[in-house]
Amino acid sequence: MKRSKAFITPLINEAAGFTLIMLIWGAASLFYPPYIIPSPWDVLGSVKTFLPQDFMLHLNITLYRIFAGFTISLLLGTILGVLAHLKGWSAPMNSLMLALQVLPGMVLGVIFLLMFGLGSATPILLIATLTLPTLALNTMNGLAKTDKALQELLVTLHARRSVTFTHIILPALIPVLQSNFSLGIGLAAKVVVMGEFIGAQDGLGYLLNAARITFDMKEVFFYLIVLLLFTLLLQALQSLFSSLFLKKYFYPE
Repeated sequence: MKRSKAFITPLINEAAGFTLIMLIWGAASLFYPPYIIPSPWDVLGSVKTFLPQDFMLHLNITLYRIFAGFTISLLLGTILGVLAHLKGWSAPMNSLMLALQVLPGMVLGVIFLLMFGLGSATPILLIATLTLPTLALNTMNGLAKTDKALQELLVTLHARRSVTFTHIILPALIPVLQSNFSLGIGLAAKVVVMGEFIGAQDGLGYLLNAARITFDMKEVFFYLIVLLLFTLLLQALQSLFSSLFLKKYFYPE
Protein backbone atom coordinates (compact mmCIF):
# COMPACT_ATOMS: atom_id res chain seq x y z
CA MET A 1 0.00 0.00 0.00
CA LYS A 2 2.80 2.43 0.89
CA ARG A 3 4.62 1.70 -2.37
CA SER A 4 1.40 2.26 -4.34
CA LYS A 5 0.84 5.57 -2.60
CA ALA A 6 4.44 6.61 -3.28
CA PHE A 7 3.87 5.89 -6.96
CA ILE A 8 0.60 7.79 -7.28
CA THR A 9 1.29 10.89 -5.15
CA PRO A 10 3.97 12.55 -7.37
CA LEU A 11 1.78 12.09 -10.43
CA ILE A 12 -1.20 13.60 -8.63
CA ASN A 13 0.84 16.58 -7.44
CA GLU A 14 2.14 17.41 -10.92
CA ALA A 15 -1.27 16.82 -12.51
CA ALA A 16 -2.82 19.20 -9.97
CA GLY A 17 -0.22 21.85 -10.77
CA PHE A 18 -0.81 21.49 -14.52
CA THR A 19 -4.59 21.65 -14.04
CA LEU A 20 -4.26 24.84 -11.99
CA ILE A 21 -2.12 26.47 -14.69
CA MET A 22 -4.64 25.49 -17.36
CA LEU A 23 -7.50 26.95 -15.30
CA ILE A 24 -5.65 30.24 -14.81
CA TRP A 25 -4.84 30.35 -18.53
CA GLY A 26 -8.46 29.60 -19.43
CA ALA A 27 -9.72 32.31 -17.08
CA ALA A 28 -7.25 34.86 -18.50
CA SER A 29 -8.37 34.06 -22.06
CA LEU A 30 -11.89 35.24 -21.16
CA PHE A 31 -10.63 38.81 -20.74
CA TYR A 32 -8.40 39.05 -23.84
CA PRO A 33 -9.01 38.48 -27.55
CA PRO A 34 -7.73 35.21 -29.09
CA TYR A 35 -4.86 36.94 -30.90
CA ILE A 36 -3.40 37.85 -27.49
CA ILE A 37 -4.38 34.94 -25.22
CA PRO A 38 -6.21 32.12 -27.02
CA SER A 39 -8.11 29.65 -24.86
CA PRO A 40 -6.58 26.21 -24.19
CA TRP A 41 -9.41 24.60 -26.15
CA ASP A 42 -8.72 26.76 -29.22
CA VAL A 43 -5.03 25.90 -29.08
CA LEU A 44 -5.59 22.16 -28.78
CA GLY A 45 -8.28 22.23 -31.44
CA SER A 46 -6.01 24.00 -33.93
CA VAL A 47 -2.88 21.87 -33.49
CA LYS A 48 -3.27 20.13 -36.87
CA THR A 49 -3.32 23.48 -38.69
CA PHE A 50 0.10 24.68 -37.51
CA LEU A 51 2.05 21.64 -36.31
CA PRO A 52 5.04 21.10 -38.65
CA GLN A 53 5.66 17.63 -40.05
CA ASP A 54 9.12 17.54 -38.48
CA PHE A 55 7.85 18.56 -35.03
CA MET A 56 9.27 15.46 -33.33
CA LEU A 57 12.71 16.24 -34.78
CA HIS A 58 12.59 19.75 -33.30
CA LEU A 59 11.33 18.35 -29.98
CA ASN A 60 14.13 15.77 -29.77
CA ILE A 61 16.75 18.43 -30.54
CA THR A 62 15.42 20.67 -27.78
CA LEU A 63 15.29 17.82 -25.26
CA TYR A 64 18.87 16.88 -26.12
CA ARG A 65 20.00 20.47 -25.51
CA ILE A 66 18.12 20.66 -22.22
CA PHE A 67 19.61 17.42 -20.92
CA ALA A 68 23.13 18.28 -22.12
CA GLY A 69 23.17 21.78 -20.62
CA PHE A 70 21.47 20.66 -17.42
CA THR A 71 23.86 17.73 -16.94
CA ILE A 72 26.88 20.03 -17.28
CA SER A 73 25.47 22.54 -14.79
CA LEU A 74 24.39 19.81 -12.35
CA LEU A 75 27.81 18.15 -12.29
CA LEU A 76 29.79 21.41 -12.08
CA GLY A 77 27.38 23.03 -9.62
CA THR A 78 27.39 20.03 -7.29
CA ILE A 79 31.18 19.62 -7.43
CA LEU A 80 31.82 23.34 -6.83
CA GLY A 81 29.31 23.42 -3.98
CA VAL A 82 30.86 20.37 -2.27
CA LEU A 83 34.40 21.74 -2.71
CA ALA A 84 33.38 25.14 -1.35
CA HIS A 85 31.88 23.45 1.72
CA LEU A 86 34.84 21.14 2.38
CA LYS A 87 37.56 23.70 1.66
CA GLY A 88 35.92 26.67 3.36
CA TRP A 89 35.53 28.61 0.12
CA SER A 90 31.96 29.64 0.78
CA ALA A 91 32.51 33.41 0.68
CA PRO A 92 34.53 33.60 -2.58
CA MET A 93 32.31 30.98 -4.23
CA ASN A 94 29.21 32.91 -3.24
CA SER A 95 30.65 36.11 -4.75
CA LEU A 96 31.65 34.33 -7.98
CA MET A 97 28.24 32.70 -8.45
CA LEU A 98 26.38 35.93 -7.71
CA ALA A 99 28.54 37.68 -10.32
CA LEU A 100 27.60 35.00 -12.88
CA GLN A 101 23.91 35.44 -12.04
CA VAL A 102 24.11 39.13 -12.92
CA LEU A 103 25.36 38.47 -16.48
CA PRO A 104 22.53 39.11 -18.99
CA GLY A 105 21.48 35.97 -20.83
CA MET A 106 20.95 37.75 -24.14
CA VAL A 107 24.50 39.15 -24.08
CA LEU A 108 25.97 35.75 -23.25
CA GLY A 109 23.92 34.17 -26.01
CA VAL A 110 25.26 36.62 -28.59
CA ILE A 111 28.82 36.01 -27.39
CA PHE A 112 28.40 32.23 -27.67
CA LEU A 113 26.83 32.67 -31.11
CA LEU A 114 29.82 34.68 -32.34
CA MET A 115 32.21 32.11 -30.84
CA PHE A 116 30.55 28.87 -31.99
CA GLY A 117 28.05 29.86 -34.69
CA LEU A 118 24.57 28.46 -35.22
CA GLY A 119 23.84 25.04 -33.75
CA SER A 120 23.52 23.32 -30.38
CA ALA A 121 26.59 24.86 -28.74
CA THR A 122 24.96 28.21 -27.95
CA PRO A 123 21.79 26.83 -26.26
CA ILE A 124 23.74 24.19 -24.33
CA LEU A 125 26.37 26.61 -23.06
CA LEU A 126 23.71 29.19 -22.22
CA ILE A 127 21.80 26.63 -20.15
CA ALA A 128 24.95 25.49 -18.37
CA THR A 129 26.15 29.04 -17.61
CA LEU A 130 22.84 30.46 -16.42
CA THR A 131 21.84 27.39 -14.38
CA LEU A 132 25.24 26.77 -12.75
CA PRO A 133 25.12 29.59 -10.13
CA THR A 134 21.74 28.48 -8.75
CA LEU A 135 22.82 24.86 -8.40
CA ALA A 136 26.22 25.67 -6.91
CA LEU A 137 24.74 28.04 -4.32
CA ASN A 138 21.95 25.60 -3.49
CA THR A 139 24.49 22.80 -2.96
CA MET A 140 26.70 24.99 -0.80
CA ASN A 141 23.81 26.24 1.34
CA GLY A 142 22.36 22.75 1.69
CA LEU A 143 25.63 21.26 2.91
CA ALA A 144 26.04 24.15 5.36
CA LYS A 145 23.20 22.57 7.38
CA THR A 146 25.18 19.41 8.15
CA ASP A 147 25.79 18.33 11.75
CA LYS A 148 28.84 20.38 12.76
CA ALA A 149 29.24 18.63 16.10
CA LEU A 150 29.35 15.20 14.49
CA GLN A 151 31.78 16.47 11.86
CA GLU A 152 34.12 17.86 14.53
CA LEU A 153 33.86 14.59 16.46
CA LEU A 154 34.93 12.58 13.45
CA VAL A 155 37.85 14.95 12.87
CA THR A 156 38.90 14.53 16.51
CA LEU A 157 38.74 10.76 16.16
CA HIS A 158 40.84 10.99 12.97
CA ALA A 159 38.13 9.23 11.02
CA ARG A 160 38.73 8.49 7.38
CA ARG A 161 37.37 10.91 4.81
CA SER A 162 35.18 8.13 3.43
CA VAL A 163 33.47 7.86 6.83
CA THR A 164 32.85 11.61 6.94
CA PHE A 165 31.47 11.55 3.43
CA THR A 166 29.21 8.55 4.07
CA HIS A 167 27.76 9.71 7.40
CA ILE A 168 27.68 13.51 6.97
CA ILE A 169 28.09 14.71 3.41
CA LEU A 170 26.06 12.06 1.57
CA PRO A 171 22.90 12.25 3.75
CA ALA A 172 22.88 16.03 3.25
CA LEU A 173 23.79 15.80 -0.44
CA ILE A 174 20.92 13.52 -1.53
CA PRO A 175 18.15 16.04 -0.68
CA VAL A 176 20.29 18.79 -2.21
CA LEU A 177 20.55 16.83 -5.46
CA GLN A 178 16.78 16.44 -5.51
CA SER A 179 16.24 20.18 -5.14
CA ASN A 180 19.01 20.82 -7.70
CA PHE A 181 17.15 18.65 -10.18
CA SER A 182 13.87 20.48 -9.59
CA LEU A 183 15.48 23.92 -9.84
CA GLY A 184 17.81 23.07 -12.69
CA ILE A 185 15.44 21.33 -15.07
CA GLY A 186 12.94 24.19 -14.83
CA LEU A 187 15.62 26.78 -15.49
CA ALA A 188 17.02 24.72 -18.37
CA ALA A 189 13.60 24.49 -20.03
CA LYS A 190 13.27 28.28 -19.88
CA VAL A 191 16.80 29.11 -20.97
CA VAL A 192 16.76 26.72 -23.95
CA VAL A 193 14.06 28.87 -25.54
CA MET A 194 16.32 31.93 -25.31
CA GLY A 195 19.29 29.95 -26.61
CA GLU A 196 17.35 28.67 -29.62
CA PHE A 197 16.00 32.17 -30.25
CA ILE A 198 19.55 33.46 -30.54
CA GLY A 199 21.73 30.71 -31.92
CA ALA A 200 19.74 27.92 -33.58
CA GLN A 201 17.64 27.19 -36.62
CA ASP A 202 15.85 24.22 -35.12
CA GLY A 203 14.24 23.19 -31.84
CA LEU A 204 11.09 24.32 -30.04
CA GLY A 205 12.61 27.72 -29.28
CA TYR A 206 13.18 28.31 -32.98
CA LEU A 207 9.60 27.28 -33.81
CA LEU A 208 8.27 29.43 -30.99
CA ASN A 209 10.23 32.44 -32.22
CA ALA A 210 8.96 31.95 -35.78
CA ALA A 211 5.38 31.79 -34.47
CA ARG A 212 5.97 34.89 -32.34
CA ILE A 213 7.18 36.89 -35.33
CA THR A 214 3.94 36.11 -37.20
CA PHE A 215 1.85 36.68 -34.04
CA ASP A 216 0.46 33.15 -34.20
CA MET A 217 -0.30 32.99 -30.50
CA LYS A 218 -2.00 29.60 -30.69
CA GLU A 219 1.25 28.08 -31.89
CA VAL A 220 3.25 30.02 -29.29
CA PHE A 221 1.08 28.75 -26.43
CA PHE A 222 1.21 25.20 -27.78
CA TYR A 223 5.02 25.10 -27.64
CA LEU A 224 4.91 26.57 -24.14
CA ILE A 225 2.52 23.79 -23.09
CA VAL A 226 4.89 21.16 -24.52
CA LEU A 227 7.81 22.54 -22.47
CA LEU A 228 5.62 22.75 -19.38
CA LEU A 229 4.43 19.14 -19.74
CA PHE A 230 8.01 17.96 -20.23
CA THR A 231 9.15 19.76 -17.08
CA LEU A 232 6.24 18.50 -14.98
CA LEU A 233 6.74 14.93 -16.19
CA LEU A 234 10.41 14.97 -15.21
CA GLN A 235 9.49 16.48 -11.83
CA ALA A 236 7.00 13.65 -11.26
CA LEU A 237 9.53 10.98 -12.22
CA GLN A 238 12.17 12.53 -9.99
CA SER A 239 9.76 12.74 -7.05
CA LEU A 240 8.68 9.14 -7.66
CA PHE A 241 12.27 7.92 -7.70
CA SER A 242 13.07 9.80 -4.48
CA SER A 243 9.98 8.53 -2.65
CA LEU A 244 10.67 4.92 -3.65
CA PHE A 245 14.44 4.63 -3.28
CA LEU A 246 15.74 7.63 -1.29
CA LYS A 247 13.03 7.99 1.34
CA LYS A 248 15.43 7.40 4.25
CA TYR A 249 17.37 10.58 3.37
CA PHE A 250 14.26 12.72 3.59
CA TYR A 251 12.36 11.01 6.40
CA PRO A 252 14.90 9.27 8.57
CA GLU A 253 13.39 6.76 10.96
